[in-house]
Amino acid sequence: DGPRLRAPTGQWKDGLFNCFGYGILHPHFCCSLWCTQIAMGQAMERMNLTWLGVPGPEVATRNTFKVVVAIVVAYTVYSIALEIAGAPYGSTPPSYISIPRFVGSLAFTVWAIWALMKTRANVRAQYQIPEEKCKGCEDLCCSVWCSCCSVAQILRHTGEYETYHSTCISSTGLEEGAPMCV
Repeated sequence: DGPRLRAPTGQWKDGLFNCFGYGILHPHFCCSLWCTQIAMGQAMERMNLTWLGVPGPEVATRNTFKVVVAIVVAYTVYSIALEIAGAPYGSTPPSYISIPRFVGSLAFTVWAIWALMKTRANVRAQYQIPEEKCKGCEDLCCSVWCSCCSVAQILRHTGEYETYHSTCISSTGLEEGAPMCV
């Protein structure tokens, strides 16, 4: 099965806002800031979670990162297509454009918050990390109010960046050959 990363248990490796601990241009931070859902997909892949952020059988988790990328790309294409279709109408496009745009945006936002909330909750459960603030809804609060910081914290906790290089262009956010999480 190979070597495994040893993430600490009982508490987070560092704080929610310690994003710059490895530098402002560290790949984990850049990906979390500019492509939050892609970085979330990397964390899900590391933790063997499904695209909904929950544990599942191997068949449901083996392509999680690809599924997340497909969702992000599909939503981006959908949004751009509706923006282009609505452009001739100015600031008030017809309802057959504005309603699908709103529904698509709402669905993507709900998925992104739900999936991150469940991913964070599963990371906390795996490493026995208690909620510190907002007891009972900390994962939701972090997912809504600071998703990029929350994803970055999960990536730092589940990756040994002191030993293994981070990269934005891999399914786990770690260099090829880096071990998976415990």
